[in-house]
Amino acid sequence: MSLKIMHTGDLHLGMKFNQYPNISTELENARYQALENIIREANRRNTDLLAIAGDLFDRASIKNVKIKETISILNGFAGDAILILPGNHDYSDGVSNLWSQFKTEIKGRMLILDQEKIYLLNDFGINAAVYPAPCDRKLSAENRLGWIKNLTERPQINYHLLLAHGALAGFSPDLNDDYFKMTEKELLNLEMDLYLLGHSHLPYPKKEKLSGHKIFNNGTPEPDGMDCSHPGSAWYIELNKKKEVEASRIKTGNYHFSDQESELNSLNDLKNLIDKIIDSEAKTKILRLRLKGELPRDDFAEKDKQLARLRENCFYVKIDQNDLTIKINQELITEEFAENSFPFQLLKELEDNHQAQYLAYKMLKEVQQ
Repeated sequence: MSLKIMHTGDLHLGMKFNQYPNISTELENARYQALENIIREANRRNTDLLAIAGDLFDRASIKNVKIKETISILNGFAGDAILILPGNHDYSDGVSNLWSQFKTEIKGRMLILDQEKIYLLNDFGINAAVYPAPCDRKLSAENRLGWIKNLTERPQINYHLLLAHGALAGFSPDLNDDYFKMTEKELLNLEMDLYLLGHSHLPYPKKEKLSGHKIFNNGTPEPDGMDCSHPGSAWYIELNKKKEVEASRIKTGNYHFSDQESELNSLNDLKNLIDKIIDSEAKTKILRLRLKGELPRDDFAEKDKQLARLRENCFYVKIDQNDLTIKINQELITEEFAENSFPFQLLKELEDNHQAQYLAYKMLKEVQQ
């Protein structure tokens, strides 16, 4: 019989979005909704085990009411057991009371993997052993795999699973070796059947479906910023009797971030751009849009109507128009300013510097008004 696992982590429940004050509450709530999405999908697939590979919470100081809310969501999992590993944000250092509070609220089928020891899952009807590498602080130059390397014997059991939180060398950025870095070779030398990692907010491997691979990084299930372009995901993994792996990535996020830049030369360029954005799940899009280029005067006057259409259709839009200007040519200068006047001469002198010419034009028009 195969072992079915839903692998997630880096939910960062309790994360604040102060940089988005108008939608901060929605973004904070979306992280709890992502956990609900994961459990709903896990139940649909009759998953045996839910594995959370660190950073369930964004910090170690979480209000008890939020702990209870999280446990209430987790209790919706219909499988046999839930594994929760402390990460470098919600680390277990023996001082913070996060996990002691959590343990007082949970039922027996939830395991907090905060000890460097082998956890046997036989009591949950799962013939597997779990080897955790929990974080005990926010930063560390060394990972927490050492105790596993030093083991002299292991239990006779069907499946050996490793859960670790930290940067995977060559995949997760860790230039200063601050985030419990580990290598693929180091992991594979531990001779586990499956390695479930957390830390990077990008899923690893990048493929949507694959067979035979043993090392997985969950990626965040709910995007949290412009550097997170994927829609949020978790891994569904099956281990068969022969310990062969089949895995598929499932979408779990509610919102998605998009950082775009576009050069415009006409109003039609802008219309086409907005149509394309609206057609790409605009109602859940958090968009940062930088516009540049030069538009004819009449087109420039109409652009705000088009941008209003974009704002109406997107969940959230921030638009930078600082590099989008009116196309100033000889015809425009002659039409708006008397020949040989100061404005006329100034704009003529600046014709090789379009940005300065536009700023001068803008100020001159303001003075006229």
